[in-house]
Amino acid sequence: MQCLTVWIASGVIPIKDKSSNKEGQLLEYNFKSIEGWNVNYRTLYSKVLRPYGDLVGFWRRDFRCYGGLLQVKYEKGCIKGLEVLAPASSRVDRPLRKKDMFIISMTSSETVQVVSVHSFPEKKEEGEEGDEEEKLEEEGKEEERPCLLRVEKDEIEGRVLEYKVTDANFILQKEGLINHPVFRRWISEELEDDPYAEMYLNCVLRKGVTYLLSRQEYRWFPLELPSKDRVNVPIQPGLFKGTYSAHGIEILSLDYNDDLTEVTVTKITGDPNVPASEISLFGDLTSPLVLTAEQQENLDSLTAVPEHHAMEQSGSTVRQPFRIPEHFSDRDNRYIPEFCTFRCRAKGRIAGHSFKTPCFSKGHFIVFDESKFGMVWLELTAFSIYFRVNENELKD
Repeated sequence: MQCLTVWIASGVIPIKDKSSNKEGQLLEYNFKSIEGWNVNYRTLYSKVLRPYGDLVGFWRRDFRCYGGLLQVKYEKGCIKGLEVLAPASSRVDRPLRKKDMFIISMTSSETVQVVSVHSFPEKKEEGEEGDEEEKLEEEGKEEERPCLLRVEKDEIEGRVLEYKVTDANFILQKEGLINHPVFRRWISEELEDDPYAEMYLNCVLRKGVTYLLSRQEYRWFPLELPSKDRVNVPIQPGLFKGTYSAHGIEILSLDYNDDLTEVTVTKITGDPNVPASEISLFGDLTSPLVLTAEQQENLDSLTAVPEHHAMEQSGSTVRQPFRIPEHFSDRDNRYIPEFCTFRCRAKGRIAGHSFKTPCFSKGHFIVFDESKFGMVWLELTAFSIYFRVNENELKD
């Protein structure tokens, strides 16, 4: 790797202003308001926008099988990095969760300050215990502590954003972790009294240990979101939240190939079976299906549909009945409509633990409307539903 910047904590960034076009400087970084910064345009441009302005946007986390999503955006008087998380447990209809990670701002002496504000337990005086509820409450409080940010250049991935907290009190140890208040709070947030909590528990526990032991160091790569400007497609590209059995809800990106013959769904967050950055499923748009409710009664009737059961109607979408076949796992049936607008043959990625012996399993790609699609996993006798991440979830 070739380092593009140095490690930066609080302090002045020694960059000279080389431009006098104020409007051009701000537009270059899509910056709209100087409100709250308490410095002039020239200082803001030279000390903040030039070194940090191009961080604004979305980044995917390089984190074992789990991946992750970071949003960097302008707020009043600062640039903020937020960790974006899927809804807890089975609540796929809920909005994404966001946790503040770091803030880049200017001090009164016009120096750049970079601090971590990731959830962090306040230290108690020695011998002071406090009750359980009080401890969990304190876990959610923000405490500013110095953090280091740097951008490096990777020959394969391009830019890499690295984040590191050096505060020894923030770094957790594996020994005794499951009894630590931070761990208990994390489990509580992930399960949220979900009626299916028992099904998720083992996966949540494993992920919690891995996640919390690495919370002091992150690595992200730039993520370009697919644009929603395709014509003659069954559903527009974008970010979605999808259900993955005991692994819970994951964040994915839907897009098409250039000739619009295939829809591809790629994981942004993943799990020990199929990790982040892998293709989760793809649908063959050249093999659309129109099925009756009777053809969907069970696995036998569904697999008996001819291989080339093409649509007789013209157009890319046709309203048709949708049913979950008998004996398929459908814990999320409260979300599933009775009609869909498009259906085609598809293949979904399956694998053993640690992504061993990965392969593609037959299924059907289902579009309900612009906000929802699904996957019928024929060989797994399972169904996954996916909800679009709307623009308000990304703006808030």
